[in-house]
Amino acid sequence: MKNAKKYSQLIEFWKENKVPNGQGGSFATYMLDFPDYAHIVTKDETKTLQEGQLILEGFYEIYLRYRFDISILKSHQIKLKGRNLTIHSIVNVDELNKEYKLIASESDNNIEVFENENPYENYG
Repeated sequence: MKNAKKYSQLIEFWKENKVPNGQGGSFATYMLDFPDYAHIVTKDETKTLQEGQLILEGFYEIYLRYRFDISILKSHQIKLKGRNLTIHSIVNVDELNKEYKLIASESDNNIEVFENENPYENYG
């Protein structure tokens, strides 16, 4: 790496864990899979109204060092400074196994990622 200092922001990758509810169904919990340092580039976000729905456009480019000991999946949720991000694209830059480039946007759902917490515990 020419400039390892550019990877300066700590991000966390969370994975979904299905827990049986004892009645034949399940609910989702989230567990921290791994943290890593990244270089984040924020792209402009615009808000438009289409057919009565608010559409948010804008995304984050997230650059990470390539690591052979981890596997990044689109099903991961990224937690960055209190924001939950959804991964849309994972690219091995130039296929050189030196850097990943992720395209992510703020999650459009209200899933909050907390370790070992039941999202249905206070539902009712």
